[in-house]
Amino acid sequence: MQTIVGPRAQTTRTVLAVLAMLLLALLIYWPGLSGPFVLDDMQNIVGVHLDHMDWNAFVYTITHNTSGMLGRIVSICSFALSGVQFGLDPWGYKFENLLLHLCNGLLLLRLLYLTLQQLVPTDRRNQQLLCALLVTAFWLLHPLQVSTVLYVVQRMTILSTLFMLAALLCYLAARKQPEGSPRYWLLAFVCYPLLQLLAVFSKENGALLPLFILVYEALVFRSLRAPRLIPHRHQLFLLGAVFLPLFAGGLYLLSHFSSMIDYSTRNFTLAERLLSQLHVIPFYLKLMLLPRIRDMSLFHDDFPLTTTLDPLTVLLLVLLVGMVAAIWLLRRKLPVLAFGLAWFVVSHMLESTIIPLELVFEHRNYLALAGILLPVIYLVSTYKEQKLALAVLGLFALVFLVQTFARVQEWSNEELMDGRAVADHPDSVRARTTMANLLTIQRKFAEAQAQLEAAVRIDPQDAGPLLHELTILCAQGVSSPPLVEKTAQVLAAYPATVYALNAFEQLYSRINSDECKLVSQADMARLVDAAQSQVGNNNNQLIKGYLFRLKGFQALLAGDYAPGVVFMHLGYEASRDIVILVELAESQINYRQLGDAQDTLDMIRDINRQHRGIDTYQVERLEALLQQAKSGKVPEHQHAIAPTNAADNTSLK
Repeated sequence: MQTIVGPRAQTTRTVLAVLAMLLLALLIYWPGLSGPFVLDDMQNIVGVHLDHMDWNAFVYTITHNTSGMLGRIVSICSFALSGVQFGLDPWGYKFENLLLHLCNGLLLLRLLYLTLQQLVPTDRRNQQLLCALLVTAFWLLHPLQVSTVLYVVQRMTILSTLFMLAALLCYLAARKQPEGSPRYWLLAFVCYPLLQLLAVFSKENGALLPLFILVYEALVFRSLRAPRLIPHRHQLFLLGAVFLPLFAGGLYLLSHFSSMIDYSTRNFTLAERLLSQLHVIPFYLKLMLLPRIRDMSLFHDDFPLTTTLDPLTVLLLVLLVGMVAAIWLLRRKLPVLAFGLAWFVVSHMLESTIIPLELVFEHRNYLALAGILLPVIYLVSTYKEQKLALAVLGLFALVFLVQTFARVQEWSNEELMDGRAVADHPDSVRARTTMANLLTIQRKFAEAQAQLEAAVRIDPQDAGPLLHELTILCAQGVSSPPLVEKTAQVLAAYPATVYALNAFEQLYSRINSDECKLVSQADMARLVDAAQSQVGNNNNQLIKGYLFRLKGFQALLAGDYAPGVVFMHLGYEASRDIVILVELAESQINYRQLGDAQDTLDMIRDINRQHRGIDTYQVERLEALLQQAKSGKVPEHQHAIAPTNAADNTSLK
C-alpha cells in the first residue's frame, strides 16, 4: 500500500532534512576552525587589519589590494570587517567562511531544484527535490571542499560563488515573470547586474556568469534554437547581461593579450600550461568522484609538468573534446548529464586556460564540483531499485564524511597539516618550505635547513629556498659565503619567484632589526644586482619596481642617501605602487631629511588627487609624522596598512 504524504508533511520533512544537513556540516567543520592561517592568508589578513575603524584607512585598505586584476574589493572589505570583529584570530575568519559555505549550500539547493524542474519536467517534484538535496549534501560535505572553506583567503572564491548563485536564482525568477510584470525589470536589470558586480569584485570568476546564462538558455530553456521566439524584454536582458559582457571581455583579452599571457615569472610556458591542464582536469575529476586523502592537499606544486604532446596527452585532448561535444549531442536524451558537464567546463574556463596561474589548486573546483555531482547522483537516485540506489549513495556518503572529518582534523593542527603535506607530497617545494617555517619557529634549525636543502634539490631554479636558508643561518649567527654565491648565481640565471622576493623581504627585515649581522650590505647589493640582471625580471614591471625598491632600501641602510632616493623613485616609476613613495617619505623623516620628505609628501598628494582621494589615509598619516618631526619630536615609525607586495603578479589565485 502506498502511503500518501500531504504537502505540509512533505514541507516539514524537507525543512528537517535541510537543517540536519547544515547541522552535520557545522559539526564536521567545527574542529577545523581552530587551525592556523596558511600561505597568503597573512598577507591578505594582516595587510588589511585595522586596529580601529577609520574611514580613510578603510578606503585605503580596500582599494590597494593586489590580488587579481580588479582588486577584489568586496572580499577585502569582508576581511577588514572580520578584523574589526576578531582581530587577527584565525578562528573568526574561518567561522565566517563556514557560514558563507552553508549559505551557498542553501542557494545551490534552491537553484538545482528549479533547474531540475526545467530540465526534466516529467519527473515527480519529490524526486527532483530528493536529487537536489542529495547533490547539495555531497557538495557541502565533500572532502575536496575543506581546502576552500578552511583556507581563509579563499573567502574570495566562496563570496564570488555566493553572488553567482544568487544571480542565477535572480535570472530564473525573472524568467518566470509574466509579460508586463514590473518585477521582471527589477530582477533582470537591477538585482542581477548588482549581483554580477558583487561576484566579479569578490573574485574574477564572477565574469563567468554570462557563460552560465548561455548554458541555461541553450540547454535548459533551449531558447537559442529559435531566437525570434524570445520575448523582447528577455532579448534586451541577454544583450546586456551576456553578449555585451562577452564582447567587452573579448576586446579586453585582445588588447591585453601580451600581459594576460606573461609567463616571465613562471617556470613553464603557455603551451606547457595548456598541455598540463589536460592532465589536471582528469585529476580534478578523480578527486571529485574517487577522493583519497593522500591525493588532496593545499600543496600541489609537485604536479608534473607536461612539456610534449605525448600519446597520453593526445588521448586526454580527444576525451576533453569529446566531453564538450557530448554536451551538445546529449542535450535532449540526457539533459542532466549535458547540463552537469557544461557547468563543470564553464567553471574552469578562467583558471584552467591561458592565464599564467599555478597549475593546480583544489579551490578551483568549489563551484565546478556541483556540475559533476548532479548527473551522477541523478542517475543513481532515479534508478528503479530506489532502496539499493539510496544504499549505494549512503555508503559513498559515509566514506566521504570520514575523509572530510579526517581532513578537518588535519587542518585544525598546523604541525599535523605540514607533516602530512611533506609525507604525502615530498616533491612539493611549498610543503617543504612551509615545514621549514614551522621548524624555525620551534627553533629546530638543523631540521628546517634540511627541508630547505630538499626544496633546492627539487627546484634548483628557485632562489627562494636559498634566500630562506640564508635568513635562518644568519639568525643563528652563521655566515655562509658559498651560499651567498650560489644564491646570486640562481638569481642571475632564472626569473625571481614570489617566494624569492618574499624571502628577500624577510632577509632585509632581519638586517634592519639587527637580527642578522653576518650578511653584509655588499652581499645584499650583489644579490639584488644579480636579480636585476635577469632579463625576465626586467620584463615584469611589478618585479622590476620591487627590485629597485630593495636596492633603494639597501642603499639607505648603507648610508647612501642620494642613491637610495633615486632607486626608490625608479621603483615607483616602474610599478606605480604608491606605497614605495610612502616608505621613502617615512625613511626621509627618520633620516631627518624633512625638506625632501615634504617634497615626497607633495608628490603623494598629487597622486591622491589623481586617484580621487583613495590615498588620503597615507597623506594624513605622513602629514602627522612630518609635523611631529618639524616640532622636534621623534615620530614613531609606522608602516603602511597594506605593505608593498609587487611580487604578487598573479591575476587570480
